[in-house]
Amino acid sequence: MPYVFIGVGQCGGGILDASFFDKNMFKVAVPIAINSATLDLQTLKYIKRDHWVGISKDRGFIDGLTEGFEHFVVGGYGKNRAKAEKDSLRHEDSLRKIIIERTQVESAAADSTVPVAFVIYGLGGGTGSGAGPIVAKILKELGIPVVAIVVLPAAHEGGLTAKNAVESLNRLVEHADSIILVDNEKLAHAESSEALYQRYNEYVARSIRDIVIGTALERINPADFEGYAPVIDLKDMISATSFRFGENSRPGFACLGRASEKVRGLLHYIIPIRGYKEVDIVSLLYRAFMKLSLEDIRVEEAEKNLVLIRIPPAYLTKAGRINTSMAKRVMEERTRLAETHFGVALTKRNLATVTLLLTYRPNQISRLHVLSQLASQYEDVSLRVLEEYEKDFVAGGGE
Repeated sequence: MPYVFIGVGQCGGGILDASFFDKNMFKVAVPIAINSATLDLQTLKYIKRDHWVGISKDRGFIDGLTEGFEHFVVGGYGKNRAKAEKDSLRHEDSLRKIIIERTQVESAAADSTVPVAFVIYGLGGGTGSGAGPIVAKILKELGIPVVAIVVLPAAHEGGLTAKNAVESLNRLVEHADSIILVDNEKLAHAESSEALYQRYNEYVARSIRDIVIGTALERINPADFEGYAPVIDLKDMISATSFRFGENSRPGFACLGRASEKVRGLLHYIIPIRGYKEVDIVSLLYRAFMKLSLEDIRVEEAEKNLVLIRIPPAYLTKAGRINTSMAKRVMEERTRLAETHFGVALTKRNLATVTLLLTYRPNQISRLHVLSQLASQYEDVSLRVLEEYEKDFVAGGGE
């Protein structure tokens, strides 16, 4: 069965929409855009009405093809996370029904289930931070592994957005298998503009597409190639971004990075007599390290990691071989738990790309501490997962 991508709120919908810019995503995943404002849904370019779900304060969650949809789904929640959460819980049955219809999964005991669901939303607003954890809760109850991609508000956005983020993370951590952090602080010192945030969304979307398409549509048979050409899948992604404590597991807090390089110049398409140019994969890795989605984070402190290299088939032949073994060694040197998930996938594109995930315990992430402090100034709110994680590591050790 296909994967599921659910974007909740304006921010989540934007990243979801950018993810499905590549039509190949529709071959492997079902998109669902959830919002409390029709105007936000109407800005989506690639996610059409048949993939919309509206939040009506009176009618609950309704299908995008419902007659009168625009009249029922209006207003939004602003930054009122608590109200969005309350309404989502009140109408949880209608949301569960829609998710079951879209995913064709009836229960956790079903013989056929969705391999992985991605839930995407911004932590600082109202709709996403309130409804996002409820979506994750329902998916988890249906037996579907949940990867949450959430956007941290920048410090200058203030105490209310920090409070929303802290409260939403406290709820999300109970239902997600892994959490990938995207940080608006990366844009805090740039001029704020819609185009800038759109490019940021596209960067995140390209990174996720690389992993999903690379593992689902472009998987290779290592026996077909000489040298080191390992294969990974989305189960590896969850393993690389979560921790086990005996029989229990907790989501890790990961950030992503991506770098790419053209492998042939435009002249090749006019006069196709030149082959692929040499690609330094290790250099691409270091460039990806410089473009991590989280501010104030140290690469060498990651507990575990994952990297996927997408390259044209020529680079796995004897004549054009790239140094994948050296790239794997670089990643192994940057994991405190000695756990690296390393894979290679093929692409028909004129690009070599490196996409990576670095996973941390929450107490290693200074941005979470900053948000917790801002939230406590607004109201007595703490990010309790910080202390709970450390208790687990001290008691039994994370794997």
